[in-house]
Parts: sequence; C-alpha cells; structure tokens
Amino acid sequence: MTIRATQSWILRFPSNRLAAERSDEFFELIGVTVRDDSGEEGTGWTFTSDYGGGEAVRALLDTVLLDRLIGREADEVEVLNDELFHRTHRLGHGIASMAISAIDVALWDLRARQRGVSLAFMLGQRRASVPSYGSGKASPSLPLDDLVRSSAEYVAAGFDAVKIRVGRQPDQDIARVRAVREAIGPGPRILCDANERLSLPAALWLGRQLGDLDIYWFEEPILSQDIEGYRRLRAQLPMAVASGEHFHSRRDFAPFVTAGALDVLQPDLCFVGGFTEALKIGEMADMFGLAVAPHFMTVLHIHLAAALPRATYVEYYPFMDDLMEHGLELRDGQILVPDRPGHGVTFTPAAWDRYLVR
Repeated sequence: MTIRATQSWILRFPSNRLAAERSDEFFELIGVTVRDDSGEEGTGWTFTSDYGGGEAVRALLDTVLLDRLIGREADEVEVLNDELFHRTHRLGHGIASMAISAIDVALWDLRARQRGVSLAFMLGQRRASVPSYGSGKASPSLPLDDLVRSSAEYVAAGFDAVKIRVGRQPDQDIARVRAVREAIGPGPRILCDANERLSLPAALWLGRQLGDLDIYWFEEPILSQDIEGYRRLRAQLPMAVASGEHFHSRRDFAPFVTAGALDVLQPDLCFVGGFTEALKIGEMADMFGLAVAPHFMTVLHIHLAAALPRATYVEYYPFMDDLMEHGLELRDGQILVPDRPGHGVTFTPAAWDRYLVR
C-alpha cells in the first residue's frame, strides 16, 4: 500500500523537574505522520531538549523531505533512508539526521501496523523484556536529599542500576555519588553521566575517584568527538566508558570502535537516522563484542533493544508518561516489550490539545 499523505507536527512540553537544570527547560517532539491508501497511519518523531530548535527540523521535513514519501511504500524504508541521507548529505548530519529519524520511525511503525504486529517483532525480537536503569531524576541541580531519595526509589522498584549526572562541580560529585551508594547498598550499579562537561585531566581525576565507589560506567565525560581522549580514558579508568548519544550515524561510531575508545555504544535512534541506522550500529557492536545501551526515548528503544544481541540496558526515562494512552510495563527492573501493533505509542487527546504547537 502506498503512502498518500504526510504531516509534520511539534509537541512542546515542560521538562521533568528532577532532570532539569533550569526552571524554563522543555522538550520538543518533532513528529511525522504518514498515511497509506487504506487509511492506516504510522507516527515517528525526533526530539530537542533544553533550548528548542524543533522548528528548524520541521522546516527541513516540510520543504525537502516529506514530499519524497508520496507514492512510495513503507516496505521501502531502508531504500528511502538511504535516499534521504544522500539527499541531505551536503546539509550536514545534525538536523538532517534528526529529520530522517522521524521519517524512519514513522515508516517502521506503519510497516508493522499494516501487518498487525509489534515493531519489536518486525525488527527481529529476541526477548520479551529488557533490563533497564533508572534515569531522569538526577539533575546536578537537584538537592542531595532529593537525589538520594529518587535513586533509592528506583532500586526499591526493582531496578538494579541508576544513573547520576556529574561533572558540573567535580569536587562535590564524589560526596553525592557516595551518598547514593550508601543509600542503595553495594549491589545495584551506579552509572555516572558527565554530559561532556569535563576536560581530559578532570575526567581522569574524577573517574579514578569514582572508581572507589564501584561505578559501572562513566558516560560522556569529555566532548563526544574526542577519539584520542576516549581511548586514553578507556585505557586508564577502572570502569567502562560509554558514549554515542550525540552521534548521527554508524559512520560516527566506526572510528571510536576501531580505535578501541568505547566499551558501551549509546546510539539514539532519534538522532542517528531511526531504526534502520540503529540496527546497523547494533550489528557493529556485536561484531566487536561491545555493549549497546540506547540513549533516552524509552518507548522506542525498548523495541530496538529487544532485537539486538548485545543490548545490555534500556534507559528508563519517564518523561512522556503523561502524554501517552499506554505506559510501559515494568517488572523487577525489566521493561516488558509492548505487543501492540507498531511502536504502540498513542498520544492522549488532552496532551495533543495542550502541547501541540500551532
């Protein structure tokens, strides 16, 4: 069945207080709806956070990309992904990859809905649930008591790992992480994310201190493009080194993998080009024996992780719960893979009315 109509949209809503570093932070979902000639629809989206910018992605969708879908079929998703990549190659791979990601997710969603199966099944599902870590409630601006409480609540809910954001004030981070370790005990894993804030010397110093607290991985301690810096960190720190959320395709991951600079690959399918490209990154990780832990956007990444042989974690970041008809189901720290057709996400009429950018 061919695609007969497309539409772009933006939902803009406030950030979670426990994750935000400023009171005015917000998220934008920049989305695409595609409709075939039977009336079946698929939806996909990318996102921006903190500072906006979604209108730039939408402009590229509306003026360059969406018209190229008319008359094509959802089953052409891999071919279309490649065509759109080459169509936008000279524009760079930031905004363009985000726009392609939204289209790719919508096409995969439509493809699965046309068959009445879940997206995980379409991708080659290997498991019914995926381990998850608690995230999104550990801003560096969060008071220590709130940080400890939110981390302990995740562990009490069955999660065996929690993520803490560090790097804004490294001299205080050690005490904050130690307080969480004392609250949750020696069993659960702690993951530390510096959001690219540190210089290499500072990352080496902080990483060594955090090693005494049995940190499982150190995420984005330095700027994500610094291959040599990550290679040195991986060689000298006692914990795993993770990065990749700011990469825009498998081509960005490849030099880090071949240089031995990362232990954990963290693709975000909303940035790298959707499911089509994220699957190839998963294959790369499998080839080199590396772990994959997709970044953010839990409701989509649960389908991807269910199909990847080396997916170790999905990031449980509950920032969309109030927008959806159906929430994710958790059991003993695992996220159950939804079995509704497509990705299974339906936005509530109330959320659509309240947050749609008109």
